Amino acid sequence: MPHVIAIEAGESQRRQLQEKIADLTRRNYTLTGKFEAGSENKSFSSWGNIFENAISPGLFAAREIIVIENADFLGEFPDDLQNFLEADDAICVLIFIFTGSFAKNLESIADKIEIIKSEASIPPWEKQSWLLELAKKSGLKLNADAAQLLADSIESQEELRSEISKLALYASGREIKLEDVKKLSFDEGGGALLSFLDGVCERNILDVAKSLHYLRNEPLLRILTALANRLRPALIIACFSGSSVDLALKASGTDPVRRKYALKKARAAIKNFGLNAIKRFMLELVKLSYLEKTSGAKSWQGFELLLWEFLLKK
Repeated sequence: MPHVIAIEAGESQRRQLQEKIADLTRRNYTLTGKFEAGSENKSFSSWGNIFENAISPGLFAAREIIVIENADFLGEFPDDLQNFLEADDAICVLIFIFTGSFAKNLESIADKIEIIKSEASIPPWEKQSWLLELAKKSGLKLNADAAQLLADSIESQEELRSEISKLALYASGREIKLEDVKKLSFDEGGGALLSFLDGVCERNILDVAKSLHYLRNEPLLRILTALANRLRPALIIACFSGSSVDLALKASGTDPVRRKYALKKARAAIKNFGLNAIKRFMLELVKLSYLEKTSGAKSWQGFELLLWEFLLKK
């Protein structure tokens, strides 16, 4: 007789499945098959058929795991099969994968089976601390700024988990730093653009020059838009004061709680250039953007002239 595990639909479902299989494997269970519930597969077309096969002597190997995908197809669990459910030390473990909510299907046996809920969504303002705690539990060292950049740049929690694993392999025991994230968590174009934007805010001439060597192959409007977006929080901080700053930032799409990395760089730009210089530069960016869409485009030459005047002016 089987032990039943149900895994709720969600972004974390595949990882939870692999973790559960790994846990069972350590307990000497063997994955013997993955099947799709449906009318075309008679053995897995109903709860009754599945249990009939699962409890048949000699059909399956000792201590085995069977995964049944698309379990929603099976409908509600029948009352007459409840007596066949066993605890987690059963010889056979059936893992049912649902593509939607299984509350109705399993309501009658919810207290007799193992239910794995989808991982709760982490609010944006808590992602940095969540990442730091995740790294700590995994025995990894993660720099707070590196965690903040990941939290600001990547929405998916599963993708964030994957990035932490990748960065940990690269760091090989040492602390995962901001530079590691910039180098490995963005493609070549994305990495060059991030280095360029950060370089402008930090007034890092070398980083800006290196990034431009790659970015010149990109459409200028894309770079203008990205730079304007990065400096917009600085412009808003320069134009507003007091409690109005946070309201204006939120209205512009820069949540002060969520976009901590962007705000950190914006404040660095204010420190390095001053409020008036940023206002003038943003006006020139708007002008360049307009000209790019008309016959008066100044192209990369005009942009770089403006950029270096901004960066080098005392």
